[in-house]
Formats: sequence, C-alpha cells, structure tokens
Amino acid sequence: MYIFSTCPRDCPDTCSMITRVRAGKLHSVEANKKQPFTGKMICAKGKGLPQHANSKDRVLYPMKRMGKKGDGQFERISWDDALKKIAEEIRSRSAEFGSNSVVQLSHAGTMGLIQRHFPSRFFNAIGAARVAETICSDAGDKALEVVYGSANGMLPDEIEKCRLIVVWGMNPAWSSPHGFEILKRAKKAGAKIYVIDPIRTATAEIGTHLQIRPTTDAALALGVVNHLIENRLHNEEFLRLNTTGFDKFEEVVKKFDMRNISRTTGLGISQIEDFMGDYTSLRPSCIMIGYGMQRNRNGGDMVRAISILPAMIGEKRGFFYSTNLGDFDRDYLKGTALISRLREEHCMVDFGRTLDSDAAKMLFVCGSNPLATFPNQKLLRRGFSREDLYVVVHDLFMTDTADYADIVLPATTSFEHFDIHTSYFHQYLSLNEKAMEPMGEAMCNSDLFRALAAKMKLRSKELFEEDEKIARTLVSKSRAVEGTYDAMTKKGFLRLKQVDRSVYQTPSGKIELYSSAAETEGLGGLPSHIEVRGRLPYQLISPVHQQLCRSQYHNLWPNLEPVVYISPKDAKGERIEAGSQITLRNEFGETNVKVELSDNVPEGVLLCYSALWPKLSGGTNVNFVTTDFVQRYGQCSALNSTFVEIL
Repeated sequence: MYIFSTCPRDCPDTCSMITRVRAGKLHSVEANKKQPFTGKMICAKGKGLPQHANSKDRVLYPMKRMGKKGDGQFERISWDDALKKIAEEIRSRSAEFGSNSVVQLSHAGTMGLIQRHFPSRFFNAIGAARVAETICSDAGDKALEVVYGSANGMLPDEIEKCRLIVVWGMNPAWSSPHGFEILKRAKKAGAKIYVIDPIRTATAEIGTHLQIRPTTDAALALGVVNHLIENRLHNEEFLRLNTTGFDKFEEVVKKFDMRNISRTTGLGISQIEDFMGDYTSLRPSCIMIGYGMQRNRNGGDMVRAISILPAMIGEKRGFFYSTNLGDFDRDYLKGTALISRLREEHCMVDFGRTLDSDAAKMLFVCGSNPLATFPNQKLLRRGFSREDLYVVVHDLFMTDTADYADIVLPATTSFEHFDIHTSYFHQYLSLNEKAMEPMGEAMCNSDLFRALAAKMKLRSKELFEEDEKIARTLVSKSRAVEGTYDAMTKKGFLRLKQVDRSVYQTPSGKIELYSSAAETEGLGGLPSHIEVRGRLPYQLISPVHQQLCRSQYHNLWPNLEPVVYISPKDAKGERIEAGSQITLRNEFGETNVKVELSDNVPEGVLLCYSALWPKLSGGTNVNFVTTDFVQRYGQCSALNSTFVEIL
C-alpha cells in the first residue's frame, strides 16, 4: 500500500513523497516522481524520516514534571489529567493576571498549513498573547515588501534557463538540494554562476566565488548600481516607467566608487569589474538571495539594496528569495475571527528578555525547541527556570525545552496525521495523507487543541472543524490552485499559478527605489550600507548544520559535536591547534568547541554550526553566545552579527 506524503521540514524544497506501508507499519519513503520539482530525488534527511518516526526515544505518553526544572524528571499521566491540569492553569492565570499572561510559542516544527496554524484558533479564542515568528527571514521579507510590495520573484524553471545566476549569501548545496541541482543543470547548459559568500561553502565550488567581507553586501550592490549609472548601462526606459525615487537613489550611490567598495568589501577591483561586466551582459539573470545574509544588524538594508539590481537592468523581478504562492485564506486558517480582545505580541528574537520581565505566567510551546534555537540562551533558560512560569511542551522527543516543562505532551510525526503543504521555493501544493496510527498516545496539533477546547467547554465551531474539511475549504476558495482537492488526492499535488510580477503592491504601485513609507517607519527612505562592528575580535557566523533542520534530527546523529572553524592564520595568532578545545565568550555567555582549521573561513571570522541540542553537546551550543539584537526590518534576528573572543 502506498500513501501520498510531504516532507514537513522547514526546507524550501518541500518534497512530495510516496510512503509505503506494510501490515499497518511504515516501511519506506521515496520521491513522488510525478511531481516536477521533486522529481526522482529526496535528500538524506527525507530518507531518514522513517527512522525519525520509528525512534525508540519518542515521547509516547503525557507526562508531568517531578523534579527541578531542567532535570528532565517526569512521570506518566493520562491525557484526561493532562488536559484538565492545563485547562485549570489557563483559567486561573487568565483570571489573576489577564489572558495575555498565557503565551503561545509555536514555530516551524511542521510546515503543514493545518498542523502549523490550527493551534492559533484556540489561542485566539482564549485571548492569549503570542510570540511573533520573526527570527528567520522577516528582514528580507520586509525589505522586498518596501521595494516591490512582496517577496515574489522567479520560479525554479525560470532560474534554470538563466545565462547568469548569482547565489548571494545562500548555500543550496546544503539547504536546498533540488535548488543545487538546478544550478548544476544551468551550468551544464552554459550559465555562468557567481557565489557571493564570506565562507567558501560547498555551493561556492560550482562557480566563481567572491569571498566578500561579512555585512558589506549592500556596499557591493550599491557600487554596482553606481557603475551602471555612471556608464549609462542602466535601463532608463524601464526605470522611468516602473520605478519611483530614481533621482534620490542616484545621489546616494555616488559615494560607492570602485576603490571605496573594494576597500569595504575586501574584494579585488578586477573581481568586481568582472562581476559587473557579466551582470550587465548576460541575460536573463537571477539573483538568489539567501536567508543567512539577512540575519545581520544591517540585513534588511543588504537585501533591499541587492533586490534593486534587477530593476536597474530592466528585469521586473530578477531575484529569488521566498516565493510563497497561493492565495489561501490565512485568517480562516488561523481563526482570526475568534479574536475578541487585542492579543499582545512578543518578539521571538529577544524572548529571553520577555521572560525576564515577568510578563508571561504560562507558556505553551508547540513546533519549536527554543532552548536550542533561540539566541542568548543563558537569559532564556533563566526565564524557563522560573517556578511561577507554567510551561507546556508538545513534542516528539525530550528536547532541552521539554526538560524545562511542567507538562510534556506526545506529538505525532507527519506520517501519523493529515495535512497539506505549500513551498517557499516551488509552485506546488502537496498532500500529506495519514499513513499509520500514532505511536503510543501521540496526538497531532489539531486533535490536541480540539480536545483542549472541549475540556475548557469552548463552543466556537472553528475550534472543532476537521482537518480534511479545512483543506477542502482552503483549496476551493483559492483562485491560485490549478485543479480540485479531489484531483490532488489522485496524484498527491496540484500546481499553483504564478502571480503577475508586473504588479507591485507598494503604495505607488511601482518599484520604490525611495520609499516614503519606509522612511516613516524608521527604516530609511533609501537603502544604505551600514557598517557593523563589534568590540570583540571575531565575527561568528552560525548557519545550520547540513545534517540538521534547525535543531531537528540531532538526536539521530548523537556523534555531532560542537566545532569551530578558524583560518590557519588566526589559529596561529591565537596559538591554538586543530583538535584542541577552546571557549568562545562574549557578553551573553560562553560555549566550548573543538577547533578545526579551514582555509574556507576568512581571517577575523569564525564558523560554528547550529543548532545542536545543548544536552547532547556538553551543556551549551553556539546560541549561548549569539546576539539577541532585534533588527529594524521585521523584528528579525541578527545572529550572524555576533562577536566573540577566544579563551
């Protein structure tokens, strides 16, 4: 028997899969070859999903804490007792401290539309506060919104046909295997590829690597604009018809001459000249803008400046960032009609400070492992340790976060529930059918909050709506879906229509080189290069490890250990050797790591992969030193603008 499945991980590829079940048990998964983007390939993490689902370490029953927070001492209880206790705590804390003292913390543990968003219906109904999910990509999203009105850019089949592809601050060899296959096919067809990145990543091997100094990307982009204007290589007709603010923008970029940007970025003049020449002559082109780059103090301005380059040469939206297609009714999905009082929002990036302020009295964590993935872990853990903070965690495994819970609830894998998925790379809606019964007493997100709503005697019909009915409603109301829900059940996916990219959802209806709205918001009317400096000697970059998806899977790879990659010259200056143990320290805390020497890392920069489980890594991980600075753009993180010293 085979079932249509979808990989639920926070990955742009969102693979459509076929799951094979024998005697009611999960047997194997493989690519759904009929889905054009997935094709014949799923990555190693996708192939490992059955191992993840069948792990003997899964949480199988509700449990309550018996020891000190963080000690991980629990005993089994019934679902009825667990729900009764949670309902009592919600009622009592809401009555004493107000409903905003109860806080919803959910994120991208599953990317399914229903399982990820259904919990919001419950929290909307009870008037709880929420943690805004701004930590990942919101700086870039906001920057593109300022310039274009949305982040909609090129699609995979268009990228593959380009003569020039610029991979800017992105490592698809690790983060998007199908995206990397696109690059390989494009190169074979004759495309030229540039990879702009401070680190010589696996992706850098496929093209010309420009090893830019971290956080100087806006300077390079503005320098390219200046070169285009000075040499009359810009498309004046396109700019006149489709943009606003060119005169003001032209004045700003004049200071970014060749010597200035070479000195700022660390790139040679000949390198920059070659890049400029290829960008103006090889058409069509695409700039693939990565997420890691925008997780800097000036990340929003970097994406904003880079995104203007296509407009300068007459490309309507010649970039790729995060193409979420589909006009699905998110308000219906999240039950926003249930909101009867203003819901307070807390920033995910500096949530440790929220807990330190004593604003939260109860926390419900779902689809997230903040005690591995959030910055400033020392402060965050102090907040989670508060005895007056009642914490509920719904998860598959006993994560670091679960160890600090008062109640732990067992969650299902994607094989044990129903859902539908969209991608933030390709243009397909994908079906995820239930393939097996839940292990133990595990319960999916939607079933959990239906049960909790019933226990609290809530009446709104939206709180009890069944998953398949929600999916059918979303599909039937959409004008972007090519086909019907029933058609999707026959092949596992449906195509989504591309949006009209000549329509700009900005106040002016044009590409805004200058934005009065952004100026009013305090973002600046024009993009700029903002220098980022630290008082400590090394800038620490912390991308996700190839074998992980954020913190997911670390328990399946227990041999992963904390490692810092350092240039041989810096290692010599610090008198440290490969294999030695060192401590990275700053104002937030410290973490112990093993040294590996690497020529792929430039001087003055350290590379340390996240997000290992601290409990499996000697008690800390890189997020014990990452900054909880909140960007102006989208309240996004600045994790890669962390500075440390070596002890």
